[in-house]
Amino acid sequence: MSIYPSLQRLDRAESLPSLFFISRSAWTETCSSHSEVKWFGPAATAPPISTCCTDRTFMDRPSHILDSPLESLGLYGALSSLRDSMDACTTFDAHFPGLSCASLFTTSLSDQIPLSMMQVPEAKRLAYDSAKLARLNTLLQELKAGDHRVLVYFQMTQMMDLMGEYLIYR
Repeated sequence: MSIYPSLQRLDRAESLPSLFFISRSAWTETCSSHSEVKWFGPAATAPPISTCCTDRTFMDRPSHILDSPLESLGLYGALSSLRDSMDACTTFDAHFPGLSCASLFTTSLSDQIPLSMMQVPEAKRLAYDSAKLARLNTLLQELKAGDHRVLVYFQMTQMMDLMGEYLIYR
């Protein structure tokens, strides 16, 4: 191995091995120099990108995409009752080649799936912190004492979930 002329005098210090020998021995002592060593880099995962914009139509577009039937079918998959049907899975595969009939969400890692925006508070706090639920609580008790039946309508499915949590608590 030839050494640059300017480095010839730096190649060897008194009572020390040559620089070439030091670098060679350092390389052979590391695990990187062995050919049988296989390096593994785990796949990178990241949560989905969320956007923030002052334009209302831009912000509404992702919800329209999620609510559209064909895209929802791709994200959530075929109905669980149809997943065992060969015809349904063939039709699904024709629309979404390469996707599992189960859904994109079920085959994704849990840290890649967006978190739900809805958080149900503790059931005890739910009844006390919400004036409407507190009033509904007293009305339901009065109606139950009078042996009446109640039918409650909801405009939002999220309110149905909250009411369900409340009724489980009661």
